Amino acid sequence: MEDSGEWCTVPTKGNHHDNKNKAHRPANGKSKGNNSARKARSTRKQSTTKINNPRSSPPTTTTTTTTATTAQSNPYHLPEDNEDDDEGSSEEEEQEEEAVVPPYHTTILSVCPLKDCPANEPFLDTTSLVKHLRSEHNLVFKDLHHMYIALDPYLRRWAKELETKPIEEIACLDDFDAKVYIIDPRYCPLDKEIRDEMQRAKLDEVLKTQQRERDHDAKVPRKCLFCKVICDNRAILFKHMFSEHNFNIGLPDNLVNVNEFLDMLESKLSKLQCLYCEKIFTNAPVLRKHMRKKKHFKIAPRNRQYDRFYVINYLEPGKNWESFEHDNYESDDDKRDESWADWEEEEAEPTMCLFDNDVFPSPEETLQHMKTAHGFDLSRIRKEHGLDFYKTVVLLNYIRHQSSLDKCFVCGHVVEDLSLLAKHMEEKKCFQQRIDKDADFWKDPKYLLPTYENDPILTGFEGDEGEEDEQDEQEKKPEQEQGTPSIPTSDTDNKKEASTTSA
Repeated sequence: MEDSGEWCTVPTKGNHHDNKNKAHRPANGKSKGNNSARKARSTRKQSTTKINNPRSSPPTTTTTTTTATTAQSNPYHLPEDNEDDDEGSSEEEEQEEEAVVPPYHTTILSVCPLKDCPANEPFLDTTSLVKHLRSEHNLVFKDLHHMYIALDPYLRRWAKELETKPIEEIACLDDFDAKVYIIDPRYCPLDKEIRDEMQRAKLDEVLKTQQRERDHDAKVPRKCLFCKVICDNRAILFKHMFSEHNFNIGLPDNLVNVNEFLDMLESKLSKLQCLYCEKIFTNAPVLRKHMRKKKHFKIAPRNRQYDRFYVINYLEPGKNWESFEHDNYESDDDKRDESWADWEEEEAEPTMCLFDNDVFPSPEETLQHMKTAHGFDLSRIRKEHGLDFYKTVVLLNYIRHQSSLDKCFVCGHVVEDLSLLAKHMEEKKCFQQRIDKDADFWKDPKYLLPTYENDPILTGFEGDEGEEDEQDEQEKKPEQEQGTPSIPTSDTDNKKEASTTSA
């Protein structure tokens, strides 16, 4: 078909009307006959456009609109009609992976509160803030990432302290730079006091928020992140995403600000970003195929923005959700491959008994010792009182705290030495007494924090719960196999049933 100009596909970037393209315009391009008009109108419907017609609308407008519309919606809530069309698409559709960020890097919006600070603009990430404190103020806060949960109040508090106290009396000099002072909670009692105070306040706030969410937000229906199923409540939603999509972000009881967390994840999906590797893709089918093929139905383990949604991060400074969930593998295949190499190399976790000085190689052995030697069966106590994970932590920390003071956690009697505590509790039958569910220590947030740092007994009881569930299932299984016996209606039926049972 003859035409007055050259046809080509308009690129998505750059100027479409540069001098080079103008040189290809024909001399007779001024013709405006009816045939040319019809041709121009028909060609607008095609996927290409004329370079020599500046008034024609390039298809990039339509493409941009479509991409924007797609990006505003969760790709898993869109139709999957074109899934097969992109079967040939591969990793070529992915953008280049972003540069590796420094450890404990996360986005913030914070202003340096220190006196005579030359910075006029807020800091948008923690890495730049840490560098600023060192270069401009010659100051380093050891393990500052432990205080990300209350970063601004922590820095403001120290700004006031440094106005009244000389830095030389508080901090110690850096071994590698004599001009830099380091504030370390291990050697600075004031810093440890500030951190503990703010951590307890933040923990109390988080627990109140969590309770409010359980009473209201958790009962509101919500659509699944990866399909169009609408679940009646949060517990059903999490169970559905785990069983149907193998997506696990932990139990609802371990999370706080859950709606904000789910909104953040859905926002990433709407931007065509993989939740695990955080690469961005060109369209929804490619993203769905990538996450399904790579088994990336999980969140990025090194993204510090997720720390604030896990209560564990408020319980123990520096222990974030990644260490709690034990997610250190890039895929399930890596986890299975390494499981055989590591199963014989379990690290010892020396754990001290709650009632004497005996130390055992693991928390499981310690719990077994307390059960056999002292009659303290934690699994039975949890079942009788309906204690969840956090209530169990409170109980263990309370007992550990009382034992550290050589005090019986039941009657409050103080012994001369810890070695005499178990004897007292056996003689006074304290082990047999029922734990008071209305005691004040249940409501004291300080017992959510470990008495001894990294006390292994706080995590050793989780395995016992799984074993109990398996035993209960095994006990119920024979009953289910036998079925529900029929109710006899006469003496003849009784005789038949008795003969069947004896046979």
